[in-house]
Amino acid sequence: MAYVGGAGLNTTKRCLDGTRTEILQQIIGWITSRDVKVPRILWLHGQAGRGKSAIAHTIASWVKDVGGVGSCFCFVRDRQSEHREEKMFTTIARDLAGRDPVFRRALAHALAEDHTLKATPDVAQQWQRLILDPLSK
Repeated sequence: MAYVGGAGLNTTKRCLDGTRTEILQQIIGWITSRDVKVPRILWLHGQAGRGKSAIAHTIASWVKDVGGVGSCFCFVRDRQSEHREEKMFTTIARDLAGRDPVFRRALAHALAEDHTLKATPDVAQQWQRLILDPLSK
């Protein structure tokens, strides 16, 4: 499956110590919540230059440090011509499969049923078949 190198965790891009503590604690609280009604996916978005990447790298680093399962995918303006958005969910699916054997088996089953999922640019189909369906198992 397509994998975007350089889109994931970069610990040099973390928040400076003592900064953005409120939003970081909110996100960590969301991650550690056991409430079944809490959504399990966070989409961090906002205006350019507001620190989204630093927050994402800080949280991804924390998740990795505590042994959690997750994926970090960051977009970079100067690489838009690479159509990285078409490979976002294949990259995330591979990351999750590498960290969780149950997800890996469910993903392998989905790919065995439909090998075109490995390279389709259809992000809606990727989202459903490579992320949501395996997570539901």
